[in-house]
Amino acid sequence: GDNIVLFAPLVLILDARNVSTTLTAAACAVYFWARLAHALVYAAGIPVARTVTFMIGWIACAVLVLAIFRIV
Repeated sequence: GDNIVLFAPLVLILDARNVSTTLTAAACAVYFWARLAHALVYAAGIPVARTVTFMIGWIACAVLVLAIFRIV
């Protein structure tokens, strides 16, 4: 996935800072399912759904960034 380059370091930073909350776990799960859905709709050729699922994954990453800075 193209935004795994963003997701993986965020998770590693959170782990290094010993930050693990219900919200970060949920964001990781949402990211996984959004990326899976993205792959499926990409293969099916549904452009609008592709964009939506990509954005959901990106928002999950944004939640992880906020968790790093303890904003959420």
